[in-house]
Amino acid sequence: MTELLDYFGIKTDDIQKNCIICQNSDQNLFSKLGQSQTYNGFFTKINNYDKVTVISIKNNFLVGDIVLYLKETKCENIILFGSCGGCEEVSIGDHVVVKKVFNFESFSEMLEMKRNPDSYYPSTPLLNDYLSKVKESDIKQVKCVTTSSIVLEKKYKEWFQKNKINVVDMECSSVFSAASSINKKAIAVFYVTDIVGEKEPFENKLESSEKTKIAKARKDISASIINFIKNEQQEFIY
Repeated sequence: MTELLDYFGIKTDDIQKNCIICQNSDQNLFSKLGQSQTYNGFFTKINNYDKVTVISIKNNFLVGDIVLYLKETKCENIILFGSCGGCEEVSIGDHVVVKKVFNFESFSEMLEMKRNPDSYYPSTPLLNDYLSKVKESDIKQVKCVTTSSIVLEKKYKEWFQKNKINVVDMECSSVFSAASSINKKAIAVFYVTDIVGEKEPFENKLESSEKTKIAKARKDISASIINFIKNEQQEFIY
């Protein structure tokens, strides 16, 4: 697929078995995977490790395309990693894994207050495998809503509460639906950085203790993913 090289900077054959998708700001958290080769495309930066490809995205609205481009590659497992906003029963700095996600990707439908979204799920085998390798006390399994608007999500607090939504993000439903369509396994692992309608992102109202919790969560969760993948590699090799 020539578009993969043109847009993302890497050849199809060079994509590894395990792919981590994250924001540019989180890419350096995975440097402990070892030595890597770096590729720059129009829409992503890629760090290619031994059996792991870290895809850091510049625009979250293209994340579904990125997953679709993995169809003809060696990729089997997709791990979406990043930040999310909290709604119910979560706190800033929490480590969460998505067990179900609702699709509110359409800005126009959110604006019109349409409230019958489709839902998508992670790969059960991959999710169970990941959960078996982390401390249960360190992670919460959550219901998520993927939105395209920070402004509009505040208008849905009542719907979120009624449907026991724990977190909101901007990529998860795209990743799960795209992965399912190309028969790849996918999970989403997040850290909570703000609370919808209370402590909004980019407002710089976080207390120093909350900033410390977020920094620790980023490191701890990325480390759990690294350890999970290394275990996968070991089983794969032997």
